Amino acid sequence: MLRTKLSFIVLSLSMLLTACQSTHMPSHEKTVSSLVQNNNQWYLATPLTSLYDYQLIDVRSGQPKTVDLAKNVGGLSDYDVIFIGENHRHPGNHLAQANIYQALLKANPKTILSLEQFERDTQTYLNAYLNDEIGEWSLRHFGHAWDNYQSSYRPLVEMAKTHGLPVIAANAPKDTVVCTGRHGLKILDNLPEKRKHQVAQSFYTPTEGAYFDKFTANMGHSQETIKPSTLNRYFAQVVRDDTMAESIHNALENHPNHKLVHLNGHFHSASHLGTVERVMLRKKRKVAVIQPILVDNPSAPSFSVDDLNKGDYLLLIHPLPEQVKTKENRRIWMQTVFKRSEQDCTFGTK
Repeated sequence: MLRTKLSFIVLSLSMLLTACQSTHMPSHEKTVSSLVQNNNQWYLATPLTSLYDYQLIDVRSGQPKTVDLAKNVGGLSDYDVIFIGENHRHPGNHLAQANIYQALLKANPKTILSLEQFERDTQTYLNAYLNDEIGEWSLRHFGHAWDNYQSSYRPLVEMAKTHGLPVIAANAPKDTVVCTGRHGLKILDNLPEKRKHQVAQSFYTPTEGAYFDKFTANMGHSQETIKPSTLNRYFAQVVRDDTMAESIHNALENHPNHKLVHLNGHFHSASHLGTVERVMLRKKRKVAVIQPILVDNPSAPSFSVDDLNKGDYLLLIHPLPEQVKTKENRRIWMQTVFKRSEQDCTFGTK
């Protein structure tokens, strides 16, 4: 028994020293649960060796510590709503989402799943699938599932189905978002009465503050250069945020004594902004945000002190391959990725 304990201590020290040597860190750093602090950076003691690798970090106290999901959920079960941000189509990010949801279900079987990746007008198909009334192909086809549904979201939907839990199609329909981005919020007045429930009943649209500044900066604008077209894109973002927030609120109101896990692109929930602040405007709840961090160097994964403000938990994941490198390929990429979609912004009323 003593020999086993000594071997474990030696192995742990060896891992820590290896991490220090690989990043050339001095010997005075502070270590907390497999993490090493060096000035403004925290370093993970083990590398991320593939795109499936990840590490969940609890940063709530300001003293980060790793979470071992095989042992516990690191305090996540104390919250009413857990936002798991994602870099869309990142395999490690999606694997972590599935593992976190599985661990939460084990801790509390009454944990609802809510998804940005299904829109409100497809809820009937989700319900029909969960009730074994239609098959998965029908769900994917008529429910307009994302093309990576089978690899990324199927595992979580199947877990919810096994537990007899609802799955919430939380997002606003694509046409309402696209048309708002082109014409502003007034365009939603064109929605037929039977479709009005597909978007939030109210929108929080401040044109100042942290979220507005973050969104416009992400669009490449400052307060002095904001154009009406940029404002409309911001309002389109708000349509998504408020609709998802209202969907989350309604799900919890309709299912007392349940908790909820919501998946969305990380911009919607980072730093408790976007969808998160709109959930809190509807009702004060205990909300946790898991924010993914693409590390710069997977051999010595790290995050900065500034990253501590982005979530209650950080999810360290492997960097993705660079998509384009030449100007010509970037031009083609822009044309392909940002191809204008055709939408009927009368919503069929003319």
